[in-house]
Amino acid sequence: MKDFFKDVYQTLFRFARFPCEPETVAIGNPDKSSPVLVTCNFDYTVRHLKKYLEKERIDCFLLAVNTEGTNVWCAAAEGIFTAEKILAHIKVYGVGELVDHTRLILPQLSVAGVKRKALKEHGWEGIYGPVYFTDLKEFLDAGLTKTKDMQALEYGYLERFKMGLSHAVFCSLVCAIPILVFASGHWMEAVLLIWYFALCMQLVEHFIPFARLLYKGLALALPILILALTSIADPVLKTQAAVGIIALGAYIGYDAQGHSHLGQNQRSGKIFGGIFAFLVFVYGGTLWL
Repeated sequence: MKDFFKDVYQTLFRFARFPCEPETVAIGNPDKSSPVLVTCNFDYTVRHLKKYLEKERIDCFLLAVNTEGTNVWCAAAEGIFTAEKILAHIKVYGVGELVDHTRLILPQLSVAGVKRKALKEHGWEGIYGPVYFTDLKEFLDAGLTKTKDMQALEYGYLERFKMGLSHAVFCSLVCAIPILVFASGHWMEAVLLIWYFALCMQLVEHFIPFARLLYKGLALALPILILALTSIADPVLKTQAAVGIIALGAYIGYDAQGHSHLGQNQRSGKIFGGIFAFLVFVYGGTLWL
């Protein structure tokens, strides 16, 4: 039950760091020929990986390298999960004395940060394993050979939903003060709008025919915008509501770039800045009126 609540909390606040102690731990009854698996010290990953290895009775050594509690993909992209970090961990924990081989099984999603050439220069062979640790047993049984399925990164609706929950919590925290300042009388509607945008940006954005995530956020604002414009009679309040809806759609679409490997290469800062400046000008006009 404790692990369940931990999973829920760490899913909702996935954007935060959740470190566990860096360690080198023996799983099962490994010997000097047993595989050496490398991961980061993100608590969620380590807990679930250990459970999997124990359940499948895989005898191995597990290295939880210090990435300050950041998950593998993000840590590799940020440059804090690197060959140098792994080599330092190996030295501190005397990993070379535990095995009679030099093979390290690395997470495939660490490829952006962990360079095998740097490991090789220090006598270690880095082998990128499958994307998902649930394929480790098959990978090891096949002599460290990956199938195409093991290399495929899936992003199904369950994972999209989890990411949407985390994004909604993050955006709610970011927008809390602006909501209290500009829409305190409609804070519940504003929070519901944030959750609508955040969940839709994960669950249905791939059906929206725009490449840029910022534009997808604006497209998601259209049905809410139409509803607001047709249901609010006061012209000033109608304009303010429209400004708020467009601002939330633009912001959450723009922020979603950090949750997508495709969006990370998009450069929408100037576009977002221009939209936001225009919305501030319009809102300022409603105050003057």
